[in-house]
Amino acid sequence: MPVTQFSILLASRLRLVAACLLAWLAAALAICAQAQPVTESAVKAAFLYKFTGFVEWPPGTFQRSDDALVIGVLGNDAVATDLEQMVAGRNVDGHAVGVRRLRDGDTLRGLHVLFIGAGREARVRELVLATPGPVLVVTEQDAGLRLGAVLNFVSDGGKVRFAASLTAAEARGLRLSARLLAVAQSVEGRAR
Repeated sequence: MPVTQFSILLASRLRLVAACLLAWLAAALAICAQAQPVTESAVKAAFLYKFTGFVEWPPGTFQRSDDALVIGVLGNDAVATDLEQMVAGRNVDGHAVGVRRLRDGDTLRGLHVLFIGAGREARVRELVLATPGPVLVVTEQDAGLRLGAVLNFVSDGGKVRFAASLTAAEARGLRLSARLLAVAQSVEGRAR
């Protein structure tokens, strides 16, 4: 093959590769431009969903093997919205996951997880006492664990973390996985 034909073939292939790379780059930039930054409510929703896989409820918590695992959200509509989108069509240990938006005065029966949003510190202890059975109570209060929550979201350098109370979990008949406790910012009631 003469040098000129080789040069023309090489140039055309380089143009094709460059065009493909530019198209790929344009598509990647378009996707990045559409991508929304991860919100705090989305992170908390993801944690709430993931927590369910690291909690052992006592026998009899689910009446039937196909009963839904219900997460109640009180006082944080953004978390409820993100959680509804996240759990659609998902399950935990064979249980479909449902989200129930709660308002003050709603019944707390039938929940497996109760998330109490910020700004309700004065009512947290009352809500914890009013929540019957083995319910994983999660809060985002400054004193959430002290008020009876099993898990409490905390902010750590701009990141969402959580603290755990083994005492509160035990009082509710729940067992928290060692893997969950290993990533907790702090664990109250841990044997030293």
